[in-house]
Amino acid sequence: MIHSALSFITQELNEYLKLKTDTPDVNRVFLTSVATESDGVVIPEGSLGLSLINIEEERVFKDQKTTFINEDGIAERMNPELKLNLYILISANFQDTSQQDPSDDYVEGLKQLSYVISFFQSKFVFTPDNSPALSGFDPQLKKLIVELYSYSFEQLYNFWTVVGTKYLPSVLYRIRLVRFQERDLKDQNLPIEKIGITSHGT
Repeated sequence: MIHSALSFITQELNEYLKLKTDTPDVNRVFLTSVATESDGVVIPEGSLGLSLINIEEERVFKDQKTTFINEDGIAERMNPELKLNLYILISANFQDTSQQDPSDDYVEGLKQLSYVISFFQSKFVFTPDNSPALSGFDPQLKKLIVELYSYSFEQLYNFWTVVGTKYLPSVLYRIRLVRFQERDLKDQNLPIEKIGITSHGT
């Protein structure tokens, strides 16, 4: 389901950028890692990379309910639904030093990154109603909320140090909520409909 959510977001961004740049045949966003240990940056040159950098359990809205009544009126007990937040980094790899003026490439990268920010500013909630393609990626995806997430200079430095490659202009978002429910039944019973109290005299 994680791969479905991120593939959907990647496609939505690509469709938006195609309209903004009037390049209907060009995909500018790729679902990829930021870097590998041996090869450095793996985001294609002149592109944006969408990378999953963290997965977090959503505890604020954690469901404690374990018993559900199914359509046949049977009480089913399952583990509570798991809700996750996904942290994605969108990085601009525009650093072609072979150009006569590499700064032009860098400016283009900032422009593409600005388009991404504009897109999520205008549309940050995705449901099957406003984005029919969502169900095509995974029928279990009912709602995705994309929020800009700010992090400090220290966190920024630590992240790129761990990645082991040079810094790329980037923006961080949190996607809420990806829900997991395997429907692995623990037991089934008829629901309790009445409670009787019997008293016995002496």
